[in-house]
Amino acid sequence: MILYLTYNDQPSGVYWSQVTDVVEHLNSLGGPEVRLVALVSVRGYRRSRRAIRAHSPKAWVLPMVPTMARWKRNTTILAGVCRLLKPEGIIARGVFSTWMALRIKEQGLAPRVCFDGRGAYAAEWEEYRLIDDDALIAQFRPLEQEAVNTSDFRIAVSEALVQHWRERYGYVGEAHVVVPCTLGRDHTGPEDGLVAGSRAGTPFGADDVVLVYSGSTAGWQSFDLLAEVLGGIMDHRSDVKVLFLSKEDANNRALQAKYPGRVFVQWLKADEVRSMLQACDHGILVREDSITNRVASPTKFAEYLAAGLPVIISGHLGDFSRMVVEEDLGIVLQQGTEMPQPQRTEALERHRLEHFAYRHFTKSAFDTAYRRLLAALSRPAVRD
Repeated sequence: MILYLTYNDQPSGVYWSQVTDVVEHLNSLGGPEVRLVALVSVRGYRRSRRAIRAHSPKAWVLPMVPTMARWKRNTTILAGVCRLLKPEGIIARGVFSTWMALRIKEQGLAPRVCFDGRGAYAAEWEEYRLIDDDALIAQFRPLEQEAVNTSDFRIAVSEALVQHWRERYGYVGEAHVVVPCTLGRDHTGPEDGLVAGSRAGTPFGADDVVLVYSGSTAGWQSFDLLAEVLGGIMDHRSDVKVLFLSKEDANNRALQAKYPGRVFVQWLKADEVRSMLQACDHGILVREDSITNRVASPTKFAEYLAAGLPVIISGHLGDFSRMVVEEDLGIVLQQGTEMPQPQRTEALERHRLEHFAYRHFTKSAFDTAYRRLLAALSRPAVRD
């Protein structure tokens, strides 16, 4: 058995697509059983447990030791789990989970550890101060360095993240695989025929060019830059409208006030998002130039493409900016160049982008990488 360990991750759409769906897929490959172990907040524990087990029925969902300041004490909980389940290895999501797993390895309770690196942890906390706690932030560089250099295997979400490990932490090995954030299992495959989303029931006309931003508009998502880009387009194009698939906040309200009747905000249920995306023309992925964003793998990239939308993307966003250029997947924003002039996206182009997404961003597209991971953590090795 291999454990997949998460610590203090909240149940959400990202958790389903990038954790529980991954565990399910790993279990479909014919190797050792992979069991999710989720350490979650005591607050709302019962609700979190019900939600996670609804997606991963065999998961062990346990209350973590309260407060982040005492996070290391959760190693005792993990040790108890490992004494019962006797795993061959642990896939640990993030630097906190990996530190715990490495201590378990030192105790002889799990012989192999994989660091599942979802981004540049120290850089993100230093650049965006996710918690305003200098002592906690200072822990991240040594934690990340140990995770990168001491783990037996690694998962990175981008080639850019592997390069970051090499430059900042001196990683010189090849014991890693690159698996970007992929589509969740709720994406069942490309639709037959050339299907364009209906605009019936939306505030958009047949000739409008609709740009959509799906996701949080919190400060770390570079809203000021996003507003500058959108404003630069709308100031010159009266036919362009913008849709935020997010909760209303001061940021998107300010843009609505500046462009009355052209900026819309909707918060939809998960199963309603794709049809609304299909009614739009371009997905927006605008992020400021930071280490965090240079190594990132935003989930929305694949989701935009799967809805048939070309992506308007910053020029430094993980591996995706280069992919957009090489595969003609949208528009890359480069500093000092003119604002793009987006057009309506025709059905044939939507069809091409949708099929590209399902060829390149499903879990099965990375079966070779996943089998290599299982082989690294288990004996006997899993065969391709």
